[in-house]
Amino acid sequence: MTQQTTDRHPLDDLTYDWVALIKNKSEALEAYDQYIKDAQAAGSKECADFFRKVHDADKAQLAEAKQHLLLVLQGKMGQGNA
Repeated sequence: MTQQTTDRHPLDDLTYDWVALIKNKSEALEAYDQYIKDAQAAGSKECADFFRKVHDADKAQLAEAKQHLLLVLQGKMGQGNA
């Protein structure tokens, strides 16, 4: 016997938002690695340094986002919890 549900998406909006943010930040980090290589190949230390700065900021935000997602999944954040 299969159970049917009217829920069209297995994740609530907040959980989905965190998963999407983590995915996007992860993809951005990969892109920044290429940007750094491109800047180095072009001989632009200033551009490479800036891309590293952006990369490091996103990497730190990604680590924080993973912690938020964990709390959401544990029911410790969201749904009226502060």
